[in-house]
Amino acid sequence: MIKELLLLAALSGALLAQGLEGTWQGTITPPNQNQEIRLVFQMTKDGNTLQGTFYNLAASRQLSLGAITIEGNAVKIVIPGMGGTYAGKFESEGNSIAGTLTLGANALPLLLKRVAPETAWELPAPPATPKPLPEGTKLEFEVASIKPSPTTQLGFGFNVTATEMSSPNISLAGAILFAFELHASQVSGLPGWAETVPYAIVAKLPPGGEPTDDQLRTMLKNLLRSRFGLSFHTEKREVSVYAIAIGKNGPDGIKMVIDNDSGGRMGAQRPGRVSFQGITMSNLATVLQLRVLDRPVIDQSGLKARYDFTLDWRPDEFQFPRLSAAQRAAGIAAADASPDLFTAFEEQLGMKLEAKKASVDVLVIESVSKPTEN
Repeated sequence: MIKELLLLAALSGALLAQGLEGTWQGTITPPNQNQEIRLVFQMTKDGNTLQGTFYNLAASRQLSLGAITIEGNAVKIVIPGMGGTYAGKFESEGNSIAGTLTLGANALPLLLKRVAPETAWELPAPPATPKPLPEGTKLEFEVASIKPSPTTQLGFGFNVTATEMSSPNISLAGAILFAFELHASQVSGLPGWAETVPYAIVAKLPPGGEPTDDQLRTMLKNLLRSRFGLSFHTEKREVSVYAIAIGKNGPDGIKMVIDNDSGGRMGAQRPGRVSFQGITMSNLATVLQLRVLDRPVIDQSGLKARYDFTLDWRPDEFQFPRLSAAQRAAGIAAADASPDLFTAFEEQLGMKLEAKKASVDVLVIESVSKPTEN
């Protein structure tokens, strides 16, 4: 017993002196794969707060770490941008941690070792700062191809690369919702074909830099005007909405991690479990009203930063309206142990999502036609 107490005392001293600061690395082997994946945690201290970055070297990805805690010899690290958690315990020498990396339903053993700079693995370069479009660039696509799509499955949005913006199967209605960041209930007067006919759209971006989200949407609006003859006016109407706001514990209770360096990206593991990296609350509102909810979603948080976080919730029968009844039922069953969306906002983000009435823009279509030939 005396030896055990002396060991614990020595361990506590080592942890107090070194803690988690530094570079830690280890490997995992995902299920049904023979290849080891190298992972790195880099942590620093800012006053009394630990912060850091997670690296997946196989995918050349890096994510900001969330809450990092040490209680005794137990360590817990949250990785909000992929919905992951690492939990483990320091081994007696204080330079290794035996633990488990949990990603959704998958839990993988991960032994982390503190390493010196000379033995650390080479890390991917930080994300490059996007070069903006030259001042005065005309916000129009250089050229665009619009053709009827052979598929009957309608898509949700657009893919954007360094040179083009495209969708293999989007309706005019879907393109309007994406361009104007509206819910379907905020568009009035579209003909039936605009809701049901899918188009394959490939549009070449102007050279010289990377357009912002707002610039991309302006280009798309101009394309809809020129090729579909879209004419409209807007009206303010009071409707039922969902509003995103800061949670009951105020700004200090926000659990999302600021990430202003990453471009916005989203990864869905299943209906009701989505990881976000580098997105604003306005972006989140757009995603929720486009893919998930049955009414407009507005951002009333006042937050302008970009964040990493994961939302894990149990959908209900009114969410994901574009999925079949069987797909929705499977999503609900798979998330049986998760909270509903409103509770997930509070518990996982430190935010709130509330139903209310609000005045929103409604797009009233005056004229539109099938697209002109390429």
